[in-house]
Amino acid sequence: MKLVEEILAKVEHLPGMPAIVQQILLIVSDPDFEFQRVADLVRIDPGITADVLRICNSPFYGLRNKISSLDQAIAYLGSNQIVEIVLSGKVVGHFKKPQYGYRLARGELWRHSMATALMAQRLGERLNYPDLPTLFTGALLHDVGKLVLSEHVGEKFDEIEKLVNEQGMSFVHAERKVLGLDHALLGAAVARKWNLPEPICHAIAFHHNLEPAKKHRAIVRLVSLANLLVVNLGVGSGAQGLAAPVPQGLLQEVGLKSRDLDKLSLELKDILDQADELLNMAR
Repeated sequence: MKLVEEILAKVEHLPGMPAIVQQILLIVSDPDFEFQRVADLVRIDPGITADVLRICNSPFYGLRNKISSLDQAIAYLGSNQIVEIVLSGKVVGHFKKPQYGYRLARGELWRHSMATALMAQRLGERLNYPDLPTLFTGALLHDVGKLVLSEHVGEKFDEIEKLVNEQGMSFVHAERKVLGLDHALLGAAVARKWNLPEPICHAIAFHHNLEPAKKHRAIVRLVSLANLLVVNLGVGSGAQGLAAPVPQGLLQEVGLKSRDLDKLSLELKDILDQADELLNMAR
């Protein structure tokens, strides 16, 4: 299909993921990694160091004493949190612009992405997921395909909306029907172009459709659940709307009950109330 080829060609022209992000993700993908290697990378980038100090002094982390050095930040927060702050600071530039095709104003895609990452992190902590930095990154980037697809969605929005309203299709299903692919599968193509680890690529590709996810299913289902909880809370949902039901099968897979959803939504509200520095990075 010509349109699909045209869309995929645009992936090749996206700015690359900063090399430092790729290096950090490669390091932390080893369960026995030495955090000193991450710290050494952070030290050589003054912008990253500034991000770390500003964010770890924000109300989100609730530290009693002001942090004034990278060594202090590392001692107080630990490796996972430092890695997440570093990744957020380097990724935010891709998400600043409005995505008009999805009816998302400037910064809304970032707010949704960061909220999903924070929710996935909370789920991972609760369910003892072994690789929180990778989970956080997969959730942070789950909608990266919208950076490429927004223009085409905008051009075909009436057709997509008609399928959603008249045939009851999900927005992502209507995307696929009209354009030949959806933002999730396109996002996985972007992630592979950026040489991101396979678990992240799978989390992006299948966060709206778990059935084909045979590998790395644990990260896929956590990112999928985090995204649904954030959409239901109305954070950066844009044209996809609210009230996305959480499938019972997904809850069973992750070991949660329906009654847990209300508690998780309240936890998410508390997280977002405290996370202004992270959520407003795209301003």
